[in-house]
Formats: sequence, structure tokens, C-alpha cells
Amino acid sequence: MNEVRNVLIGFEFNREFSQICYYDRKAEEPVCIPTKVGTNLYRFPTAIGRKPNKNEWHFGLEAEYFGKKMGGIYLADLYDRAITEIPKDEPRGEDELPQAWQLLAFFFRESLRLTGLKDIVAGVSKIMVTTEKLDVVLVENLRMALAAVGFAPEQYTLQDYMESFYYYTYSQRPDFWMRNIALFTFADGYVTYHEMHEEKAVRPAPVTVVTASSCKLSDDPERRDDQFLEYAAKHMKEDIYSGVLITGDGFDTDWPEKTIRFLNKGKRRIFYGDNLFVKGACYAALEISEKKAMKGRIYMSPDLLKTDVGMDMLVDGKLMFIPLLQAGKNWFEESGVCEIILDGKEDLTFVLAPMDGSTRKLVRMELPGLPKRPTRTTRLRLELYCSSSEGCVVKAEDLGFGGFFPATHKTWKYGIAFPK
Repeated sequence: MNEVRNVLIGFEFNREFSQICYYDRKAEEPVCIPTKVGTNLYRFPTAIGRKPNKNEWHFGLEAEYFGKKMGGIYLADLYDRAITEIPKDEPRGEDELPQAWQLLAFFFRESLRLTGLKDIVAGVSKIMVTTEKLDVVLVENLRMALAAVGFAPEQYTLQDYMESFYYYTYSQRPDFWMRNIALFTFADGYVTYHEMHEEKAVRPAPVTVVTASSCKLSDDPERRDDQFLEYAAKHMKEDIYSGVLITGDGFDTDWPEKTIRFLNKGKRRIFYGDNLFVKGACYAALEISEKKAMKGRIYMSPDLLKTDVGMDMLVDGKLMFIPLLQAGKNWFEESGVCEIILDGKEDLTFVLAPMDGSTRKLVRMELPGLPKRPTRTTRLRLELYCSSSEGCVVKAEDLGFGGFFPATHKTWKYGIAFPK
């Protein structure tokens, strides 16, 4: 692997296990990295451990050995910590465990050594981390962890499993995604159906994934096959599918004979394995940073920002809409910073413009305690960031006006809810 900012990495961060793959430019496909050279073992526990009374954390087999067998600390709940523990600025006491993002930073740093790169940060062009779903707390912990490893913001991206499903699908041959795609995920004795559909008559073509309610499966293989068949037939109905994907613990090819025959109707292409999401993440890293072959489509993710947020401003004497947050990206990827000069106003008016072309909405942000100054002598710094796919936060800071009116650095904060 070339180590001059040329390596594309997919990283699956799962509650119980994780795995890594890199994009092989010669083979033109992602390659999963084994936990031990010469084996077919690609998944490793999402866990770290340390020796008793030592502040030295370990990864992999060493973590289990020192943490479990030697009576030290073994943390197999990194995922749960990452989705529940809000990052704080206060340092932890000597007897307390590090914060979730600090534990994650060690986990990422050590697990990425499996790539064989001498300098991980210098060698990686883009790392895409995929996980089941993303929320505010998990996003912040992942960001802080990856930054602590040394990655710059442009080097890493986050996405959920369904977006990885999207990138995996459209990186296959066209005959695989010409029609609907079915995905079955297995976990904890349940199977869940997901269906991907592309609205081909529209450009860019919206691609959606619909997820059905899960189905509990019996422990008896024959009964389990019948239940799987009934569940698959119920959701796939008579629709036309060009591909079927199956992934997750609980599925193997020994028991679902009847269901496989049903899924194979019409010569559908069927793929199964435990590396779908990590490979999808790797394909996404390639697509986003280099290939850009999917410009004619847009994945309608639940995390997608569907509203432009901006202001109507005077630019060279003309009133223009200037977007500060742009629709079409995931909410956690989009932020905006600018400086403006107030023209006799004591408040700010933001324009919300939905990407579907529906009516614009105006939102007013008051600035109580704004210093009284002549017209066009108050400069404000505006920072905007999304708190979720449903809203954003605006922070305004008074910068004064040069040596004439010193900055007070007074700040205002305001939350904006996006149109439903």
C-alpha cells in the first residue's frame, strides 16, 4: 500500500465487532484486512483492555489476555459508551477511566495498525467509518477520537449502514442495480428486510431505502427456513428485483433451502457475507474523494440535510441569496462560517429554502444587548452547524468595527428548526 496520502479505508464500527478494508487499486475493489496474516479472520472485538494497576491499554488478543485473564480491565462496551457518553472538557481523575472518545481514539489507532502502514495519518487519503446509525453524541465522539488519532477533518467521513449499502450496490455491475435491490440483515435471532429503489425518471435520481419491521426466527432450522420464506415473500411480493444481499450473524447457507430457491427466481444475483457494510464504506471513500461516478443520483438518507440555510444579502449592490448551510449533504458534514456587516438592523433574518422547491421560510434571530452603533459599523461573525437532520444552531459574535468601535465579543446562540 502506498503511504503518500493514497490509501482509502473502510472501517466498520459495530457494537460487538469491527473490521477494516482498503481499496486495492490494481484489483479495483475493496480488500478486507485479516486480523492475522494468512487467516480468514477479518472481524475483531470492539474492545480494549489493560493490565491491573497499569494505564497502558491494549488491543486484540492482548486486551483480552491482560484484561480478562490477568485480572485487569476489559472494556467490550466501547460502542455503548460512544452512543451514551456526552464529551466534556473536564479532565478525569486518576482513578477514573478516560472519556469515551479517548478510549475510541486508542481503539482506532491500534486497530488501524492492521493496515501495515508505518504512518497511518500520512498514508490515509480518506477513512470512511460506518456504523448502524448515527446521532449527535456518537458523531461527536467519533469526530473527537479520529481527530485525536491525528486525522484532519477532510480525511475522515461518517455514514450509517444503509448509506454503505447504497455505495456497495452502485459500485457493482449495472445489471445488479438496474431494478430494485433487496437486503436482509440478521442479528440477535431476527431478520430485517430493506429495499432500495431508484426514481429513474428524475435527475438527479433520488435513491431511497425502506426498512420493514423485523421478524423473530425460530431456533429450529426447518421452522426458521419457513419463517424466512414467508417473511421474504411478504415484502418482496411480485416486484422485480435485480439483486439480493444477505448479511449478519445468524445466516448461513445450510438451513434456508426453500428461501434461497425463492430468492433465486428470475436469475436474481444473490450475495451474502459479513463484509457488505465495510466494503460499502470503502467504495464510498473512493466515490467521494476520487471517482465521483454517482453524480446522477442522490441517496435520500435520514441524515440528509434537505434545507438550504442562508441569508438574503447585498452583494455589489444586488440582493442575493447566500447559502451558509447547503442541502444535499449529511447534517454532520455541513457547517458554515462568515462575517457580515449589519445595515442598521438589530436582528438577523435567515432564509430556509427546502431542496424540493417548496416555499421559503424566514426565521428571525434577535440580538438582545447588541451595542448601539451607527449604520454599517457593526461586524458579526456567524457560525452555523447542524444539531441533527431536523435543525441547526447559529452562533453570532460581535467583532466591533476596527479601531472605531472595539469588539465586545458578546455572543448570541439560536436554534432553528427545519421545515417538515
